[in-house]
Order: sequence, then structure tokens, then C-alpha cells
Amino acid sequence: MLNVALVFLVLILFILLGFPIFMATIITSVVFIFALDIPFSVVIIKLFGSIDSFALMAIPFFIFAGNIMMEAKITDRIVSFANSIVGQFKGGLAHVNIAASIFFAGIQGSGAADASAIGSVMIPSMTKQGYDADYAVAVTASSSMIGPIIPPSIAMIMYSYYTELSVAKLFLGGLLPGLIIGLGLMAVNAIYYRIRKYDIPTPKFSFRNFLHEFKRSIGALIMPLIIIVGIVAGVFTPTESGIAAALYGLVYGFFISKKLTLKKLPKIIMDSAATTAMVMITIAAAGVLSNVLVRLNFQNEIINLAVNTFGNPYIASLFLMLVLLILGLFLDPTVLIAMFATAMLAAGTALGFEPIHFGVLMVITMQLGAITPPVGTFLFISCSIANISLEKSTKALMPFFLVEIIVTVSILFLPWLATGVTNLIF
Repeated sequence: MLNVALVFLVLILFILLGFPIFMATIITSVVFIFALDIPFSVVIIKLFGSIDSFALMAIPFFIFAGNIMMEAKITDRIVSFANSIVGQFKGGLAHVNIAASIFFAGIQGSGAADASAIGSVMIPSMTKQGYDADYAVAVTASSSMIGPIIPPSIAMIMYSYYTELSVAKLFLGGLLPGLIIGLGLMAVNAIYYRIRKYDIPTPKFSFRNFLHEFKRSIGALIMPLIIIVGIVAGVFTPTESGIAAALYGLVYGFFISKKLTLKKLPKIIMDSAATTAMVMITIAAAGVLSNVLVRLNFQNEIINLAVNTFGNPYIASLFLMLVLLILGLFLDPTVLIAMFATAMLAAGTALGFEPIHFGVLMVITMQLGAITPPVGTFLFISCSIANISLEKSTKALMPFFLVEIIVTVSILFLPWLATGVTNLIF
């Protein structure tokens, strides 16, 4: 176990020195490959082998579909639709921010895309209305975590790839927790709106306006249904659903919103390729490090520690969640899933938990680090939009983060939160 701890200490050291996460991961792997006298060919084999998968092809297609929808100005329509539903409540624009993230999650499946797309619209709007910049960032960063939870979810696709669990069941397992997190964030916003003594005018609810915005947004809201129903009904594989999403995005952009043109396609393709490359190189690098951890007997070590040291399965699970939360302060959720998915499945099975329940729990736990400093991706993107430091936003973020912790722990003790919809459908 000492060697495993040393691996993570070296990895975190390289990250704190400013190396990109994928580079820090590769360098750490190479250091220990030489130290443990492992053949260097493992690096080449695992770099390519970790991403040589038909299932992972769903990721670039979902990224491409999301970029098409953003270019088609879907974000504006989603925000307007969310505003027609919750904009009349006190703290309306912050409620709109959260609701828009819920709707956008059903299109993109990425927290980083959520923070970027919704944040670029909502953070300037909130600060212009009178909300403090740190508060706008806290709302945006915390709600962007819903993106990888509500289906379609790139995180769930990755977890399915590493564990061979049903992606359809993982998708459905994230639906209820994602919605509950959204409602919890709205509750915090309603309380904090009064604590911060905001007094910002809100529009009155108009059923006519709601119907108008619903009609304008229906083309976008259909997309998640196509993906989810297609996978659950067995019409699509995850990869095929990504292709269907991309094709629908093109139809939507060219013929429904009419905002997409042939001249814009090359830039969309290049942006999608760049994002995909970052995700894939991170997965590839994590695959190399995972091999090193396997050779250090990491899986057995963590299972023995969780199962044998802690007699109670719930205490053992809380320990595993705490480990992932601490590592999440430094590592991107993509890396955590690539490195820990298999080990978490084995640990959950040994502890007696249903695999889908434990899988959804672990995926959500791994996302928590993305909204916490010093490396939190979603928080960093939101702060960049607002042009404030991570430190300034942390205090405002804490109440929202606490709600997400509470919901995550509740999933551990209330399995039906993750398996209720799945059991109902299957």
C-alpha cells in the first residue's frame, strides 16, 4: 500500500508543478515503470489499447452533437424556456441557471461543456442584474455537475466501458439523483438569496409565455428522449446513439433553428476534435497508470482495506467515497473513472452492493472533485468566465457543495434513488 500511496503523491506533485493532467499521469507512469522494472513496451501498448474501443466512439459523437446544438443557439432557447418556468421565483435568474443546466445535461452529457455554455450566458446576466460574481460562479459550477449525471452522460459511458455494466441502466440510474441535486441547489439558492439580502425584480409567470418558449425549445428537448429511449429500447448501442444525436443535431441546426451553415461546420468539427483529443489522451494516460497500479496489486489492496478493515459495508463505502473525494481535489473525474472504475466495481460487489447502485454512487462521487479547488475543472471554467479567482468563489460554493454531498451520501443509504427508475423500466 505504501508503493500505491507513493504513486499518487508523485502524480499530485507533478500536477501541482503545473504539468497538464495527462502529461503528469504519463510521466508518473514512466517513473514507476522504470522503478519496478516493467517493460517499457507497456506504455505504448496501454496508450493505444486504452482507447481502442468501439464503445468509446460514443464520446466524440456526443461532443460533436453538443457543439452543433450550441452553434445552433440552443443555449439561448434552453435559458429562455427555463426562465419561463422558474424565473418568477425569488432568486429567479439563479434558478434559471440551475434549470438550464438540467435541460442542457440531456443534450451534451459533459459538465465542462455545461459550465462553458450555460456559464457564458448566465454569469454575465446574473452579475448585470445585481448578483455578486462569486455567487454567480458558485451557482454555475455546482449546477454544471448535473451534466455528467443526467443521461446522456459521458462519465456513465466511460464507467460502463471499464466495468461492462449496462450503459442504459447507468443512464437511468443517474436520472433521479441529477434531478434531486437540481432541486436541492434551488432550495439553497432560495435560502441564500435572502441571506445575501438580494432584492432583484422578477417577471410574473405567464402561461402563454411558457407555451411559446416550450414550442421554441421542443426541438432541443426531444433530443434526450431520442437518445435515452433508443438505448433503453435496444434500438441503439451507446455509439449508435451518439451518431443519432449528431445527425439530429445537424437536422436541428440546418432545418429547425436554421442557425447552422456549411461555413460553420469546419470550425465545429475542429473544436469537437480538439475536445475529443483531450478526453482521449487523458483516458490513454490513465490506462498506463492503471496498469502500474494493477501490478502493484492496488485492486486487491483497496478491496482488502475496505472489506476486511471496516466490518460495516456502509462505513467501508464512506471510506472509499472519502478517498475519491480527496483524490478528486487534484485529479479530473475522467482520470478517476479510468483508474478506479474496475476497483470500485470489485469493492462494491465484495461489500454486497448491487452493481448499478454502487456504480452510479461512485460516478457521482468522482464528479464532486470537479467543483472543488485547486484543480476543479467546472469551477475553473466558471471562474474564468467571471474573471475571479478560485479562492474568491470557494466560500459561496460551500452551501451548494454540501447539498451535493448530502444527496450523494443519501444514494448510498437509499439504493432506490439510483435503481428505482432502472427497476421500473427493466
